[in-house]
Formats: sequence, C-alpha cells, structure tokens
Amino acid sequence: MSAEIFVKYAEYLMLGIFSIQFAYGLSILLLGYIMMNYYEWGTFRDPSNLFQKVVNFGTGLFMGSGYFVYKRLYKYNWFLRKLYFLIFLVGGGILSIIIYYILSFILHTIFRV
Repeated sequence: MSAEIFVKYAEYLMLGIFSIQFAYGLSILLLGYIMMNYYEWGTFRDPSNLFQKVVNFGTGLFMGSGYFVYKRLYKYNWFLRKLYFLIFLVGGGILSIIIYYILSFILHTIFRV
C-alpha cells in the first residue's frame, strides 16, 4: 500500500466517523427519546468483559457525542433542549470540518503526498 492510498483511506475513515456522528445527532434532534433508547439498547451499562467494552467503545466512537450531549440537556424543557442541541450540531459540524482539515494537513505533511 502506497502512502497516497493510506492517506486517502485515513481521510475516508475520518469523514465516515464525523458524518456518522453528525447524522446520528440529527436523528436525535428529530426523534429524540426514540434514538436515545436505541443507543442505550446497543450498549452495556457496566461492561464486565472485553467484548462488552469493545462494543461500548465502538458505539461511543461512532454515535456517542450526540447521545451524551442530549442526555446532559434533559434538565431543560423540550424547546430549549432542541435549540441547544441544534446549536451543538452546528458547532460540532464546523469543528469537525476544521479538525478534518487539520488532520488531513498533518497526514499530507507526514507522508509527503
């Protein structure tokens, strides 16, 4: 595998993780409690073995930020919770783009592609 292909696949992986996080956040914004339940059904409360810890890590990596932020916003009423979460999604989307370009620049610099 050449360095150019490695950098391209690493960028695709970053884009995939960021886009899945954003898409799951949008689905939480639209469906709220339903998507929160799906996240809780897909994870283990107190993981006791390696398999359960890996499942929790993978679920948290791909869909965790929206869940944790929305769970923190339960103390607000419905309208404020949705508004704050929308602000989080816009800020998180912009931050994801900035992080992607920084990491992409670092990868291109390291591998001289």
